[in-house]
Amino acid sequence: MRAFIFFLAIFTCLNLYAYKAKKLVIRAAVAEEFKDGLHSKYLKYFADKLNVTLELSTMPFARRLRHIENGQLDLIVGIQKTEERQDEFVYILPHYELLSHRIFTLKENHHQIKSYQDLAGKHIGINHYSKYFQRFDNDENINKFRATGVVQNIELLLRGRIDAFIHYEESTLPLLSKMGKKGKITKSLYQPDYETLHYLAISSHSKLATRQDELKLIVEQAIKNNDLLNIRLDHYADIYARSAALPQQHN
Repeated sequence: MRAFIFFLAIFTCLNLYAYKAKKLVIRAAVAEEFKDGLHSKYLKYFADKLNVTLELSTMPFARRLRHIENGQLDLIVGIQKTEERQDEFVYILPHYELLSHRIFTLKENHHQIKSYQDLAGKHIGINHYSKYFQRFDNDENINKFRATGVVQNIELLLRGRIDAFIHYEESTLPLLSKMGKKGKITKSLYQPDYETLHYLAISSHSKLATRQDELKLIVEQAIKNNDLLNIRLDHYADIYARSAALPQQHN
């Protein structure tokens, strides 16, 4: 009986190994500072839906683009559609998320920023490594404080260390509700009129190029079920939970 169980276990392991060996391996990358970030979770979601093995590495954004172009990487998320990338990039339609950058202030001060010009001289919290919109990114008249993330920006705003912060509305509002701060922080009167459409894209040289219709259905189903939105909300909830568990510093 023991011999039978032993051989059954060996047979099962061999079958499992053979199954894994047959699974297609796809390559993707994220920034080193976001290796456990939101885009990593999106990529794992898509790999799971495709039933493939994800080989995830880290590299700067510009190098990721080059590696997608030459086929060294298979897919990328969080990318905006541009005409110059059409030849080597296969965009999977529709876009999987639409995000809006919004400016947040203390509720009692929300009237102080009525126009873009009102940002001059103010201390605005931004996320380290993030880009927003060209006018803002290049404006040297705005004092920009590079925070580790949206949770730190919320804390700095509540302590009066910054006048406002800028972040995606779709992440910030649910996070403020979870933190119990929605009554203290709100959007300023002025808001930038910029929306960001994020796409899943694959290399035209990838083996995934033959599975475009399948990927389109996966994206459509993810939108319908709010799968990626829920991943986003859970991601920021986890960030807040970890932050709340740390000893608080009062300066």
